[in-house]
Amino acid sequence: MGNPAVYAPLPFEERLTLLVEQECRRRESRRMKRLVHAARFPLQAEMEDLDLSASRGLDRKLVLELAQGRWIEQHTNLFLLGPTGCGKTYLACALGRKACHSGMAVRYERTSRLLEEMRIAREQGEWISRLRELARVPLLTLDDWMRDPITPLQAQNLLAEGPAPAGGFR
Repeated sequence: MGNPAVYAPLPFEERLTLLVEQECRRRESRRMKRLVHAARFPLQAEMEDLDLSASRGLDRKLVLELAQGRWIEQHTNLFLLGPTGCGKTYLACALGRKACHSGMAVRYERTSRLLEEMRIAREQGEWISRLRELARVPLLTLDDWMRDPITPLQAQNLLAEGPAPAGGFR
């Protein structure tokens, strides 16, 4: 809380209030750092750093609306389409980090890596627990979507198809 002598003249209630507010800010900051770390973003992209000039071809109004995160709360899918190198990953990471700063859990995955993890999880009998883990995340970002051809088993994993487990989760 800085120099204690500065706070000594304050009444006890004000000192306590300052301490509680400082602790709340510290905890919120740690929570945001944990959410961002757990998301595993490959880039440290922030909405504030996006180039929304007309020359980029991004709809400024739409991007700012997406940053509000209502589409996540409404369980709406978002596909970012464009040629390689146009900034899809950066925008996805910026939107994801914004969601983290709003208190939402986010998970960033490269599609090919997730498909391989799902294949291994199926083989090890951990597929259902992996699906449950992913289902708990409000925003799952799949990068490099359909860059490579997928097998029928990979398609089943993406669609969460397979034998119905005990308990009815599908």
